[in-house]
Amino acid sequence: MRSTSTRQPGLNGSGRRHRAGTVRQQGCDFLRERDLEQTATDVIVIGSGATGATIAYVLAHNGIRAICIDLDVRGAGVTDSAFGWIRPTHTSIGSELHRDAIADFRALEADLGGALSISWAGSLTWFRAPEHTESYVRRQQGLALPTEAVDADGFRRLEPSLRRRPEIAAYAPQEGAVAPGRMRRTLLAAARDHGVRVVEAPVSEIAVGIDGGAQVFSDAGVFNARYVVLANELGAPRLAAQVGTVLEVESAPAIRYTFRAAAPLSRRVLSGPDYEIRPWHRGTYLGAADYVTSEGPHRPVTRVHRALDVIRRDFGLRNPLQLMDFRVSFKPMPTAGRPYLGALLSAPQVLVACMDAGITLAPAAARRVLHHITGAAELAAI
Repeated sequence: MRSTSTRQPGLNGSGRRHRAGTVRQQGCDFLRERDLEQTATDVIVIGSGATGATIAYVLAHNGIRAICIDLDVRGAGVTDSAFGWIRPTHTSIGSELHRDAIADFRALEADLGGALSISWAGSLTWFRAPEHTESYVRRQQGLALPTEAVDADGFRRLEPSLRRRPEIAAYAPQEGAVAPGRMRRTLLAAARDHGVRVVEAPVSEIAVGIDGGAQVFSDAGVFNARYVVLANELGAPRLAAQVGTVLEVESAPAIRYTFRAAAPLSRRVLSGPDYEIRPWHRGTYLGAADYVTSEGPHRPVTRVHRALDVIRRDFGLRNPLQLMDFRVSFKPMPTAGRPYLGALLSAPQVLVACMDAGITLAPAAARRVLHHITGAAELAAI
């Protein structure tokens, strides 16, 4: 099905505007837009991170033809630099999506036969002031998220290696952790096995047609579909604007680092006021931290070394921790505080899945996208 589209002039991969019939460059070849390959499918998923890969897999697993397209399918991107904590948050905004997150993740894991290798060891969270931890526990429980308060003795039983223990901590036994890069690659491979075509190419424009279809213009060709799903994180606002909708999304910097310890440390995710860590591979651990870009370019390094010093102190280690890897990524942060998951009012054929907690919410979002496309339940309008 090829739609008759009414599209606005946009930017091609090199940043120059183009119209049908003009010449544009792709590598060493020159192609005319009218000569590009025309491909029809049911759904085009733009973005191959955790959210896009999950949506593509879930759609194909349920018999819906899909194409997944991204600028850099093999690259690291936001997902591969994520911490990988599967954690419904205590915010009341989008709480239904968060409440379903764990169940949907477990269902996805079962579908894939355990290939995601998720650790469901739970998490321990605490704040500098005990009353803040108690308030956090009450909020989580108020949202029906299994959480219990544990004292220092209970903490010791869960994490015997930590010498400096908080007076009170929030224990969430149902939470887990996943290797984000492995999750993305596993889902893309499974999606391919179910017939999804994965395309690596920049997307310049999207458009909607008077016949109810949608088009995606890329350096790999023009793709026609019933629906387009914008799951390309920080790239979603640019494409949504082309069909008349403004998405307010900020770029939030986050630090992830890997370190090695001579002795065993945590068994699960530990999130305190000075550090956030979890087990990784063979004696190594992942750490995560947020920072504000206005603090300066060297601030992330300072934050990491300060966190490592506190970890060494709290676990009573004699030898310094070995920093092995350090990276800063920029994740999407919808400014309203709620995930963007819905159909655009200006173009109902275009769905958006843009969320801060993309790893955690990907399976729940994918199920909702599936239900919208099959008519089982409608997404909210954006």
